[in-house]
Amino acid sequence: MSTETVGYRVVHETRYSYENPVSSGRHLAHLTPRETPWQRVTAHAIELRPGATEESWETDYFGNRVLRFTHESAHRELVVQAHSTVEVTRQRDGWDDEIPWERASATSDFLTDEPALAEYRLASPYVPLLPAARDYARKSFRPRRPFLTALLEMTVRIREEFVYDPLATTISTPIAEVAAKRRGVCQDFAHFMLSGLRGLGLPARYMSGYILNERAPGAPGVQGADTSHAWLAVHCPGSGWIGTDPTNGKLADLEFISLAWGRDFSDVTPLRGVLLGAGTHVPSVAVRITRS
Repeated sequence: MSTETVGYRVVHETRYSYENPVSSGRHLAHLTPRETPWQRVTAHAIELRPGATEESWETDYFGNRVLRFTHESAHRELVVQAHSTVEVTRQRDGWDDEIPWERASATSDFLTDEPALAEYRLASPYVPLLPAARDYARKSFRPRRPFLTALLEMTVRIREEFVYDPLATTISTPIAEVAAKRRGVCQDFAHFMLSGLRGLGLPARYMSGYILNERAPGAPGVQGADTSHAWLAVHCPGSGWIGTDPTNGKLADLEFISLAWGRDFSDVTPLRGVLLGAGTHVPSVAVRITRS
């Protein structure tokens, strides 16, 4: 049986317009798709306007490709445009539908090919181990339930019980507030679910990337599309990392393009920097995904 593969072209543009001229800027970008067992990068380039004074590439602690660049000449606008072509292969054919979730919670790092599962069980800057999140997770992760069944149920519950509201939160909003108001955006829902899963001892990591916004005429769009998207992945013995998207209530597979992963948003910010000058500035972000 052949394995299904889909090709995508992605253009991700971030534009900063500054109130005052910027005399110096130093930036870091997580805008390069990852090479993984289910994703192949066939082409990638990042265009900077104005061109950078210095550029350097590195691989961070989590294995993500990072571009660092510096501007030392005055400018009032910065445009960062990433062009990527990737192929994504279906993952679900290799997932174990019957393994009880307690196996994932109890498995030692030494019994897997993943050397750093322990750090994905711990609290991180944006993901405290919130008792309310753990209790929420327990309603789905009942004793001896199959891992995939429990994971999908919790994913769908968040989609049905939380409201997608871009005005409800900022990146600094604590997940305790997200849990209380049950409103937010994709990174909020991912952080909340990460807290609940880690509270049960499950290794779970934050995923940054894109989701295809393809729909029939008149149908509602995919939430979190047309910009950077966030979901999470949980490690299950025998299956590896399984992606799941609480914003849209489904497991992450062919429609998801992976940029970077880490403990939470702070590890994989698509673009951040330090400026001299600028004054007020608000970035505009646009993402276009087409099948190749």
